[in-house]
Formats: sequence, C-alpha cells, structure tokens
Amino acid sequence: MQTRDDPTYHVLGVPLRTGSLYPGSENDAQAFRDARLLQRLEAAGVQVIDEGDVAIPSYLPHHNIPPIKNWPGPRIAWDCVSERIGPYLKQPGHIPLLIGADCSVVVGTAQAMTQAYGEYVHILYVDGDIDGVAPQPGRCMSAAGMALWLITQASPFWAGPTLSPSRITVVGWSDDLHSPEMGLRSLPLAEVRRLGPGEAARQALQAIPDSSSILLHFDIDVLSKQDMPAAYFPHTDGLSITEARELLAAILADPRVRIIEVAEYASLRDLDQSYASTIVELLAAALKRPGQLNTNGS
Repeated sequence: MQTRDDPTYHVLGVPLRTGSLYPGSENDAQAFRDARLLQRLEAAGVQVIDEGDVAIPSYLPHHNIPPIKNWPGPRIAWDCVSERIGPYLKQPGHIPLLIGADCSVVVGTAQAMTQAYGEYVHILYVDGDIDGVAPQPGRCMSAAGMALWLITQASPFWAGPTLSPSRITVVGWSDDLHSPEMGLRSLPLAEVRRLGPGEAARQALQAIPDSSSILLHFDIDVLSKQDMPAAYFPHTDGLSITEARELLAAILADPRVRIIEVAEYASLRDLDQSYASTIVELLAAALKRPGQLNTNGS
C-alpha cells in the first residue's frame, strides 16, 4: 500500500558514454528496461515512472587529445543531464534514478544538486575506484576517471560551483587510481568488510549533516569481477552481491537521498542480460517497501 510519504522514482537513461575511455556501449539503459526494471520495482511496492532517456546530441566529438578524451563532449552531456533532472529536485519526494551512465555523469548530477540545494549536498560515491585523477597536459584520459577531481577543484572544465571534498564519501574502493590527496572522506573495501556493509553505510550516513541532500553514485565495479563481469572496468576484488545488497539497503533507507545513479554497466559484456537482471534485483531489494513481496514472489 502506497502512502503520501512514499517517493516516486523517475527512471532516466543516459545513452552516451562520451566520458568513458572506450566506445561501443552507448545504449546500456535499454538492458535495464529489457530486464524489467520498472515491473520489478513496482512488484517491490515502489512508485516508478519511466521518463525515457536524457536527450544528448549525437554529434559530440570523439578524439584522444589531452587532457580529457572527447572534450567538450562530456561537458555538453553533463549540462543535458543537469537540465533534465533539475525540475525533479524542486519537487519533494521525486527522485531521479539514472541508468546506463558512465562515472562522469556525477559531474552533471552534482551540478544539478548544488543548483538546487547550494552547499547542503553530500555525495556517497560507492565505487571500486577513487575517480580523482587530475588532468595532465601530456596525457589523454577519460572524464570518468577525473570525475571527483572535476567536482572539487576550480578549473576551466566545469563552471561549478565546486563542492568541498569533505562533502564526498567514497565507499568500497580498492584502487585509488593514483588520485592526489584531496580530503575526501573514505571507507575502502577492507574497512567496509571489517565493519560489515550495513554498519559501514550507517557510519557514513551518520557523518553527513542532517541538513544535507544525498546523491548516491553506484558504480557496479564496486562488485567483484566474479559476481559482476559486466562492469565496464571489473575488479578482481570487490563486494559480493550479498554485501552490496546490505550496503544499498542501508543507504537507500535514508530519506535524504535525492538522486540515484547506476554507472559503468557494459551491455556488450552481458549479451543475455543476466547481469542487468542482477543489478535490477539489487535495486528492487534495496528499495522494497515494507510488507511487499520479494520480486521473485516469495
């Protein structure tokens, strides 16, 4: 049974990987729809609406010129995402759920969040990596690997406003990608396992001011390669599906979450869409309303 306090989730695909290193998987959101994302969320008692895909120009540049691959394509995509989700953030109880994105999407969603809530924003960055690589004039890298640097540092690449590194918590990482020390809060994979995923999530949430609105970034490469080989850059070591379910359930129970984004799924590595189905089940289990049947009918 729904109540007025139940949030409505607005599913939006982000159909272009202009922030990624490799092309070839530009319509990954469709795999989540084919895996019956909406139906499984509805079966879990979740109010959900498919809003289609964010409109992103098809003529964005593709190049390997330093320092940011395909620039200014990522910036154009971020602006498209920010403009599309902005209206939902003005409506209490309406939460954008972005699917099919690369990790650089967080720059666009953070932009929308800061425009809506000013400095009262916190990013929970659940990811196998710390995507904080600084741009280098002699090296071309994807914007995805620079996402947290771009959000927190004044630069010509993003209008901002920048977010204090203390307002970002990276959870579950096992590779820092040689990112510089930026003052981010951090719960690495080993610490998540020591505490237990639920307790790690609770500690991360308790450290966030009550006045904050939370952006949850979930990169599926936080899962182990054994459990999620369809990640764009899979990690040998990572969370199990069971651990991820516990972590997400604790985070998504927090009413301060205002955006959810699921990043770095590679549909070309999942031809039967079985791993897309696994991700959908993770989301359904974490968002399930009390008293609802599990999506498998039990």
